[in-house]
This record gives sequence, C-alpha cells and structure tokens, in this order.
Amino acid sequence: MTAYVMDLHTHTLASGHAYSTLQENIGAARERGLQILGLSEHGPAMAGGPDPMYFRNYQVIPRQYGDLKLYCGVEANITDYEGHLDLDAFTLERMDYCIASMHTLIVPPGSVRENTRASVHAMENPYVKILGHPDDSRYPLDYEELVRAAAELQVALEVNNSSLHPLSVRQGAHENLRLLLRNCMRYGVSVILGTDSHFSSAVGDFTQADRLLRELDFPRELIINTDPDRIKEVVNHR
Repeated sequence: MTAYVMDLHTHTLASGHAYSTLQENIGAARERGLQILGLSEHGPAMAGGPDPMYFRNYQVIPRQYGDLKLYCGVEANITDYEGHLDLDAFTLERMDYCIASMHTLIVPPGSVRENTRASVHAMENPYVKILGHPDDSRYPLDYEELVRAAAELQVALEVNNSSLHPLSVRQGAHENLRLLLRNCMRYGVSVILGTDSHFSSAVGDFTQADRLLRELDFPRELIINTDPDRIKEVVNHR
C-alpha cells in the first residue's frame, strides 16, 4: 500500500454515533505512523452531533502528540440544495478545516441537478476545503461538472474508504468513484482520502480506497495524503 501520512475524516464519541474517544483515535493514528490526524465531528444538524460551542472551544486541545500533529475541523452538513451549511462563518473561521457532506438524515436526495448544485454551492463557501463522500447513488451527481467546479474553487474531493466497505449504507460507491477519479485525472484535480472512521481501529486504514486507486493507476501526485506539506491545501488560512 502507498504510504499515506494523514487522515482528516474521523469521528469520536462527540458525534453521537461513533464509539471511540479522541485519545483512542490519537493512539491509533500514532500506531499507524500517521503524521497528521484530523478531528471532524458531525455538525449540529446531525442527530447526536455536538453544539456549536464544542467547535468554538477547540483551542483547549493540544495539537502535538510526539510526531503526530492534530488538526481540529468539522464535517458540516449541507442542509439544502443551495449548499447552506449547519454552522455559521463565526464558528467555521475558528476551525482548521471544514468538510461539507450530504446526509440523508439532513437533506433528502434530489435530482442530479439539485444534488450537484448543492455540492457546488457548498464548495463556494470559503471555509470548505473538502467535499465529503461524493459517491452515493442516492445522491446522483454530474461528476464532470463537480470536478470542474472543484478545480476552479480549489476544493479537494474525497475518496471515502468507508463508502467502499462491503457493509456501507452508501450505494454504488465503487462505480461512482471510478467516474469521479477518471474526471479528476482528466482535469488534474486532487483528491483526499478519508477513512470516515467511527471506531479507532479504522483510523488511517485506507485499504479499500488504495485498492481502487491502484486499479485505476491514479497519479500519486493528485493524492493529497501522500505529502504532509499538502495539508496547506485543505486548512483555512488565517
């Protein structure tokens, strides 16, 4: 497997439906040899998600654990087809990064046009640096339009390892990610791998995603996770 040095899509008990603590995730990341770990709890619109105050208090968390650097962000929920998020700018500007994702518990799946509009408008938010799991057939997307918008807006598209798991509730991820990745190669758009881990043993485990990237002979230079210096592409500039 290719050496991947960062995992920015992870959840802890604070998300309400994950099962490990932050310290357990940190320990798992160090065991896997990661250099960068991201904390990205679900936004408050998700059932069980933390209050906005949780995100505004990130400054109390130490950021260095031996050779591991911790970044504190959010997986914000896209709440409508206009791409609005469930956190305001006052909160988002205090975080290191923001993943924006669509979830069926928040916004019902729409048409290709509606889903694509929601995703593109979310990426237009200056705090959004990653579009989370754009791979679910329940949310059909125009992948060429999505990738071209990501190139223009300099947003990374996620290859979600959890989506590719045999037990994933998302549908059609293998086929959809092939379309996404082929368009990324065509337009030279970078992707970022995320485990979307809800238990510590999954932190930094990109087995499924790595297999798909190898199958497509996807260029290493378009994978953000391979170089710690590329974290600058997905964190907010302050």
